[in-house]
Amino acid sequence: MTDPFPKITPELYDELNANLDTTWPHDPVVPELPPMPTTDDPGMNQNAFLWTHFNDNVYPPRDEGVPERRTRIVTEDDPLEVDVYWSMRSPYSYLALNRIVWLNSNYNVEVNIRPVLPVAVRSTKGGSGKAGGLFSLPYKVPDSVWDTRRQGKYLGVPFQFPVPDPIWQVWNPKDKVPGPDNWLSVHPPEKQPYIFWITRLACYASLKGKAIEYINQVSYLIWSGVVSPKSEEGSKDPAKGHWPNYVKEYMNRADGLDYDEAIDYIRANPEEIDQVWIDNAEGMARTGHGGVPLMVIHNEPFFGGDRFDQFLWRLRENGLTRRPAPRAPFATPPLRWPAGF
Repeated sequence: MTDPFPKITPELYDELNANLDTTWPHDPVVPELPPMPTTDDPGMNQNAFLWTHFNDNVYPPRDEGVPERRTRIVTEDDPLEVDVYWSMRSPYSYLALNRIVWLNSNYNVEVNIRPVLPVAVRSTKGGSGKAGGLFSLPYKVPDSVWDTRRQGKYLGVPFQFPVPDPIWQVWNPKDKVPGPDNWLSVHPPEKQPYIFWITRLACYASLKGKAIEYINQVSYLIWSGVVSPKSEEGSKDPAKGHWPNYVKEYMNRADGLDYDEAIDYIRANPEEIDQVWIDNAEGMARTGHGGVPLMVIHNEPFFGGDRFDQFLWRLRENGLTRRPAPRAPFATPPLRWPAGF
């Protein structure tokens, strides 16, 4: 009989985060999968949208204005098409989920969810390192932890930071500022317990044309708190508060997806699966951006849920129309939806 995954406590986290030589406890629910390929972030693309449109009033931009707007009528048979680059680790991706699914369901827009690896592990070259960008600044982590909870309440979206975190990294500086030597360190890819598993499942769903159905179930599972050690069930039985135990169940709720078939396919075709997120990283690079959620129309990027209203505005400039009847996957009406749409 397989030993159950231990209950996550502050003491266990202190032990696991003491240094970068520790090993995450074996989680029996995570299947054995082929190793990840050796990759790195795509290099800066000088022909990306953000660079060809760069205008600081000193250097003239190579391209002026926004891409040419669509002029033909948008219909069910001829919808707008947009890409949304998505990380299973991003709380801000999840906080845009309700509005993204509502848009796809109720408007003549084909929303292509493009799974990517989170920036903390986007390079799989191995080794350990610091989280980069804004997250290297001591104020950014506590601000994000507070802001995402606040944003969930503002949007009327159930939100709770997942336990365990889909990425194993050291968040808490404890009683030191900026913290111990391993503050904000990210454990190497080969030690990551969850993120490659759930991202590869997203890539499989993408190949099946079911990526939005997958995130509608599994991102919700991870970030909504529907399965949580703080829930009544989870506080009594740690196994019932451990979200990885429910990935199979929630993926199977998505019409047209089967978890066991997905795992078999990933094992048999790892190169094809991994090429999905590799290609998607290149797609992000063509816009000049690297953050998620990244909503893109005609290569123009709109970064973050707080740019959703502007993204919708651009869709309307391209002829956005409403569907005569919603399509699956369905969503409840967003609490915050721009007036006039």
